[in-house]
Amino acid sequence: MVRGVLTTLLLGWMANAHAIVNIESLHTGEPQPGYSGTVNVSVAGQSGNTDKLSINAGARLQWLGGAVTNFAIIRYNYGQTSGVEDTNKLFSHARHIHQISDKTAYEGFVQAERNTFNRLSFRGLIGGGLRLKLAEIPDKKSLHLGVGGFFSRETLEKRAGTTDGGSKNTWRVNTYLNYVQQLNDSVRVLSTTYYQPAIDDFSDYRLLEDATLSVKMTDSLSLNVSLDLAHDSKPPQSVKKTDTTYGTGIEYSF
Repeated sequence: MVRGVLTTLLLGWMANAHAIVNIESLHTGEPQPGYSGTVNVSVAGQSGNTDKLSINAGARLQWLGGAVTNFAIIRYNYGQTSGVEDTNKLFSHARHIHQISDKTAYEGFVQAERNTFNRLSFRGLIGGGLRLKLAEIPDKKSLHLGVGGFFSRETLEKRAGTTDGGSKNTWRVNTYLNYVQQLNDSVRVLSTTYYQPAIDDFSDYRLLEDATLSVKMTDSLSLNVSLDLAHDSKPPQSVKKTDTTYGTGIEYSF
C-alpha cells in the first residue's frame, strides 16, 4: 500500500456534508516517488420487511517528486430506503504540499462538494496553511498539526418553510490534529480532528472527528473500518447539527 506526505493537483466540483474531509491517511508512512493511488468501494443492503441499499465509492491519484506532492481525491455516497433515495453526496478535493524542512511543509488546496439531503447545492473552497510535525517514530506513529485558513462559497437549496436559501461567502480558520499508529505490520489506526471556526464569528464552527482502522490483507488490498462524527454549530434550517457515519469497505492500492 502506498503511503506518504501527500498533496494538490486536480479538482472536480462535488460533495460531502461539511467542508472538511479526512485526507490525512495520505500523509503517513514512507513516501513513494512517482504516480500511485487507491480505489475503494463498499456496498450494503437489506431486503424483506425493510429494503435498504447503500453504496460508497472513492478514488485517489497522487504524485510525489522530491519535496513536492500532489493529489486529487473523489468520493460518492448513495443510499435509499424502501425505494426512496435518502443519501446523495459527492465530494472532491485536491492538494499541493511542499516540504520546507523535515518538520514543516506548506500546503494549498481546493475542494468542492454537494449534499442533496443537507440542502447543500454546492460548496467550493480554496485555502492553504502550514503542516507541522509534532512527533514521529518512523513506521510506528506520528502526530501532525495543521494551521491555516480558507475562503468558501456555498449555495443552499431553497425549500418550503426555510428562509436561508441562496449563496454565502465565508472565511474560516482551518486547523487539524492528526495521529497515526501502526499497531503491527498489518493493522493501522488513524485519527484526525478538524476545527474550522468562521473568522468573523467563532460561535459559527465546524468540527469533525474521523477515525479509521485499516487492516492490510494483501500488498494491494485492505479492509477499512471507519467512524466519522461531523458537527456544524450553525447548520442550515431543517438540518441537524451532528451527523454520524460508520462503515466498512475494501481498498485497492496501486
